[in-house]
Amino acid sequence: METCEQRSIKLQQWGSRSNETDVPEMSVLLPTYRRPDALLRTLQSLEKQTVDESAFEIVVIDDGSGDCTEKVLGEFAEKTKSCFSFAVLEKNGGPARARNAGLGMCRGSIILIIGDDIEPDCSLLERHLSFHRQNRDETSALLGHVSFPEALKPNAFMRWLEKGGRKYFFNYQGLMPMQEVEPIFFYTCNVSVKLSLLEKSGWFDESFPYASHEDIELGYRLAEHGMQLIYDPDAKGYHWHMLSVKGIAKRVYLMGYSAVIFWKKVKNDGSRLRVVARKLLAHFSATPLFVWVWKWLHRKHYKDDKNYPIYWQILLFLSFFIGLSDAANKRSLRL
Repeated sequence: METCEQRSIKLQQWGSRSNETDVPEMSVLLPTYRRPDALLRTLQSLEKQTVDESAFEIVVIDDGSGDCTEKVLGEFAEKTKSCFSFAVLEKNGGPARARNAGLGMCRGSIILIIGDDIEPDCSLLERHLSFHRQNRDETSALLGHVSFPEALKPNAFMRWLEKGGRKYFFNYQGLMPMQEVEPIFFYTCNVSVKLSLLEKSGWFDESFPYASHEDIELGYRLAEHGMQLIYDPDAKGYHWHMLSVKGIAKRVYLMGYSAVIFWKKVKNDGSRLRVVARKLLAHFSATPLFVWVWKWLHRKHYKDDKNYPIYWQILLFLSFFIGLSDAANKRSLRL
């Protein structure tokens, strides 16, 4: 496995690392890309956790943002009392590459992966640490919960996305507290796993160029090595990110595009009928009529305080299957 030095990245390390023998129990891994304000909120929240600061370290990878992110990280490093280090990648390479670079810097036996726009509840690290202390076998992993904070004032689309559109977002509905869930729920917005199991699985697959399916694909490989992923709704994170219809349509398009790579690697296509149905939907969605509908829905103005559930459902449905068709036919990105 390559280390971050072997990847020829620009690396800076900061924080209370004067005694390298004091190995933290947990490493909090944070990839980031052009979200300096949200990132700072997340970092400041990690300083307010209910666990002793000696129990964890924070590792941030700036995925070639090229903005003020490096300055934010440097200023935070000079002020924080937490064990903190960060690396700056010279070029943007996608979340899989960024997380792998960060894993090469992590020293904890437990890896907690969160998003740069996820504000951890003050007890988040305590929930993850407590679980792993009680479940020391390397196959035990914990999935936390993520929702929008009320202070963000989520718009109507975001409210719908958590319910009617949840299959295109974080789909926690139906998951039972402290029960095992399928590897498809390996959401890297709030999930922890033993480093030893990550080593066996081979880390993230960098052939996924976009922020889609690279985490779920790793989840399936971890499951092949025995991972038991438990869901804890009280391990809470808050998604500080105002989402737009156009932004999510683009993300879902890339989901469809990445799904082709995913299904080649994970032999879990479902029944033959489902595979055929998926191919037909991809084919018809990419015909001129449906592409016109898709573009019309994409350009349409949606008021923040009004629901358009049918429009949104059709838009995201077409976004996924047009992306799937474009990838299958090796067409360039439309968005």
